[in-house]
Amino acid sequence: MLPPNRAEPEELTLPLPRGGVLSVAATTSPQAGTVRYAVHTRHLRGVFVVRPHAVAGELLPAGVRVNFGDGEAPVRPYRPRPDEPVVHRVRVHGTATCTAPDRLPDPRAVLVEAVVLGENHATRRVPDRAAALLEDTVLAVLQHWRIRDDRNDLVQAVARLAAPTAVRATRTALATAEADLHTVRERLRLHQDRLLRLKELAAAPPPPPNAPAGVTRLVYTDEHGQALGTALVRESAVNEPPGTVTYRVDGPRLSAGVVIGPYLHSDDPVPTGISVQYGTGGDEPVVNGIRLRGGWNHDSTTPITPSSPATLPRPSRADAATRPVPAATYRRWWAVVRALAAHYTQRPDITLLRLAAAHARAADRRHAEQQTLAELQTELDKLTHTAAALRRRLNDATALMN
Repeated sequence: MLPPNRAEPEELTLPLPRGGVLSVAATTSPQAGTVRYAVHTRHLRGVFVVRPHAVAGELLPAGVRVNFGDGEAPVRPYRPRPDEPVVHRVRVHGTATCTAPDRLPDPRAVLVEAVVLGENHATRRVPDRAAALLEDTVLAVLQHWRIRDDRNDLVQAVARLAAPTAVRATRTALATAEADLHTVRERLRLHQDRLLRLKELAAAPPPPPNAPAGVTRLVYTDEHGQALGTALVRESAVNEPPGTVTYRVDGPRLSAGVVIGPYLHSDDPVPTGISVQYGTGGDEPVVNGIRLRGGWNHDSTTPITPSSPATLPRPSRADAATRPVPAATYRRWWAVVRALAAHYTQRPDITLLRLAAAHARAADRRHAEQQTLAELQTELDKLTHTAAALRRRLNDATALMN
């Protein structure tokens, strides 16, 4: 008994491209969108199930696929199917795909992927004579399918069956695209605000910071707050370069030039945090008789005190970078740097120093922000286009279900 959604078999005679004819019983399953071609001719007998096939994710399948043998799609590797074609006494397993049916009967429009199954998942190629007859049969079947009066109905049936899956996938993709759109819009707003602030900073130079202070005695401590020593600190330059203070530090087993300013890599229009450069020109730190080189960048997420953070980037030797620096030396130097950094951040004119740094770098930062805004606008345009396309696809897929 035939399934309820199948029509009665239609007896056909189809010409083969290189001569000869096929005797065919074609049975259509309108709800499934398939046509079952049971064919036989001299040297070939078997079933070819033809079904519209989506080529590039389109809702209405543009291509067509032929499964060799009966059974549900897809054809699985190494799994024989009932009534697979037997060609010149060789049983053939596989499929044929045509992505552009309007090019038929050009054989180059069809990709036949067929093998002969062996034992233990072994396969071998289809012999040339059998392959030629198989390909001719596929072309004859596809050419008949292409000119069927109900071809569009079959395509619509397959599209309706796939529509629920398409709706779910499209909703997920659309939600992702809309979330990305929200994120990009927020980033655009942030960078637009930064650009406006940078323009304001460039238009109004801040008042100059305080003049260099006199000599100060500074106590430096370890990470536990225990005093390690004292040093005399003198400010040799303020706001040169803008936002920085150059310190001269002298004490027992210690002499150094240090430059401290706002965090070099800050994205904020007015930078916070600090950047510490060890040494000014040839005036590199000498601690416990060892000349050091290096620096420290610290953003504004954690506070600086004479005892925190507990560790800093280790300095290297200025004279022999590959030789290690003794632990007592770099720990003493860390204590000095922490004390100087805390001293810098507590200056009464720290706001003016940061504004001076902001004004000095405003032109470069404006250029960077403009580039970022252009990139974000391009990304926003792409996402807007993607979201609009997904909304149209969702509407179309939903309509197929009705």
